Amino acid sequence: MDEQKNGMNRRGFLRATGVGAVGVAGMTAATGAAAGNAAIAARSAGCDYDVVVIGGGFAGVTAARDSRKNGYKTLLLEARNRLGGRTFSATFAGHHIELGGAWIHWSQPYVWAEKERYGLAVTETPEGLDLSAETIVLAADGKRTVLGGDDMMAVGEAFEQYFAEARQMWERPYDAHYTWPALLERDSLSARDRIAGMKLSTMQRVALEGYFATMGHGDIGRIGYNETARCWALAGWNFGATNDAMGRYVLRQGTAALINAMMEDGKPELRLSTPVRKVEDKGDRVIVTTGKGKRIVARTVVVALPMNVVPDVEFHPPLDPALVQAGREKHAGVGSKVYIKTQGRYDGPGKTLGIGDASQAISLTFTYAKGEDHSIYVAFVPDPSKLDVQDKRAVQEAMRTYLPDVVVQECFAYEWTLDPYSRGTWAAYKPGWYGKYAGHFEQDSQNILFGQGDHGEGWRGFIDGAIGAGSRAAQRIKKKLG
Repeated sequence: MDEQKNGMNRRGFLRATGVGAVGVAGMTAATGAAAGNAAIAARSAGCDYDVVVIGGGFAGVTAARDSRKNGYKTLLLEARNRLGGRTFSATFAGHHIELGGAWIHWSQPYVWAEKERYGLAVTETPEGLDLSAETIVLAADGKRTVLGGDDMMAVGEAFEQYFAEARQMWERPYDAHYTWPALLERDSLSARDRIAGMKLSTMQRVALEGYFATMGHGDIGRIGYNETARCWALAGWNFGATNDAMGRYVLRQGTAALINAMMEDGKPELRLSTPVRKVEDKGDRVIVTTGKGKRIVARTVVVALPMNVVPDVEFHPPLDPALVQAGREKHAGVGSKVYIKTQGRYDGPGKTLGIGDASQAISLTFTYAKGEDHSIYVAFVPDPSKLDVQDKRAVQEAMRTYLPDVVVQECFAYEWTLDPYSRGTWAAYKPGWYGKYAGHFEQDSQNILFGQGDHGEGWRGFIDGAIGAGSRAAQRIKKKLG
């Protein structure tokens, strides 16, 4: 990549975007939060705080808000200089965008309840994700195919076939153990294995490969079949509802608006730019040591870090080895989401959705918004090694797989795998993880409690799952501390 022509290399871009719209919002909320928290003393003798929450994404903010509202002196520590975790509100080419988690839905109970609590409005992704109103382009083997009505019916049949067992596997998608034997029976299967076992046309295979590479944000050979079926079940075992839940509705004022509202409501104390180096459980208190050597004494600690980051923190006594090993192995979500400004309104009055087989750098792209003289697309890149999303010439070449004459003017992405405080995107479990690791997640250790959005029942890996994890952790703290 020519760094001079493209303006910035990938790691330089990551550093430059450390403060964005979410960062400003989080720091604004923190001013009043610290003052409100300072007015109370810790209930726990000899402690600076009753609760210290490590990690300022939606899970950590929820745990901190609820703990403070429950009457505990609470401190929220965030390594970045902004709140939001793997969400990041920003503006690109005059359009509001979300560089991380974005979409919410009424089938996601925790985030929808928060939206209602604070009276936040939702809107559709500017051009919406309505397959009936889109030109669908499939890319495979160097060929580009525009689907017709009969083709779409065949694609729909392929999805129904793929998910034929989903209700049996996830009869109660918030209670995995209700159908645990069925999940363990399929635990070794990847999304690719499931596709390989089906009788499909090339067109059907391409649609499934591109869709599941996007759903899991990684290699379909490393995404568990159980994981894809879980999302389908959570949305009501329905293709249209699954698309709506995962890619249609966003908060009108962005994810930053919800983070701000939660912080202003709870008013926990906040320290940004404060990574944690060590956590020591002494039995009657926990010592938290920051990266700069500052020691904080707490009665309890909530770990709300992404699972891939947990091995970077030193714990005494040591954590469950399986928990640490899973973090070192990392979940399957390693891709990039890139917003692309293109010259002209290439879609005319309509919209385009492109989807490609496993060989494509971009697994799925669709029209996100339109201006008078440009269009904005959002594209998903399951394997970052196949495409430098900061290189507009490379992005243009990949986009021409779907739109042969497209001219890319700008592209904008945040590479979460390069961020040391995320080391990945949303969590998708790998084949074998239900039997190997699932029983080790969300298991508290004495005074160290876990509230991670990557784990738990329901929409884990989504904003909804993060809020749910933080809420449950706060409930367990209340039960523990009284």
